[in-house]
Amino acid sequence: MLERTHKPALETQMIPWWSWLLAIGGFAGIVALMLPQVMQRAAENKSIAFGVFWSVWCGIFVAFYMVMIGYVMRDSRRRGMNPKAWLAIMLALMPSGLGFIVYFLLRSPIVLECPRCASVITPESNFCSRCQHQLKPICEHCQRALRSGDIYCAHCGHGVTEPQQVVAIR
Repeated sequence: MLERTHKPALETQMIPWWSWLLAIGGFAGIVALMLPQVMQRAAENKSIAFGVFWSVWCGIFVAFYMVMIGYVMRDSRRRGMNPKAWLAIMLALMPSGLGFIVYFLLRSPIVLECPRCASVITPESNFCSRCQHQLKPICEHCQRALRSGDIYCAHCGHGVTEPQQVVAIR
């Protein structure tokens, strides 16, 4: 049975360790680069609040972008896309901050495999197109897919008399 659940904790676990290191280094590097300008304002007896705010804000932007690069690299591989191409796109669009937005708009669906023959299937598939393995339970009345826990068919309203088991019909 193929079920899709969204768990944010699992999504954040996809971010590789090197991406977290780049984020920490990027934040510290930006703050360190902007620190002399902040200290110059302090020497001139000017307010440093804006300089500190701006350096921290820029550091957070760079850190977030580094984490997103790591996420996109792993997620694009999971979705059967070219991670190196997406890395190039992310780096090219880094100054504008639009790389990850473009990625989320254009990414492909997650690639799933048939449990019997390991061929690529779509999440909407009821049967594998290669080996005809039944992937989801179906309504006995209208032959459409049911979700686990359904009491009535969402398409025809026919009652599901017992929990439907996935059984290869063909």
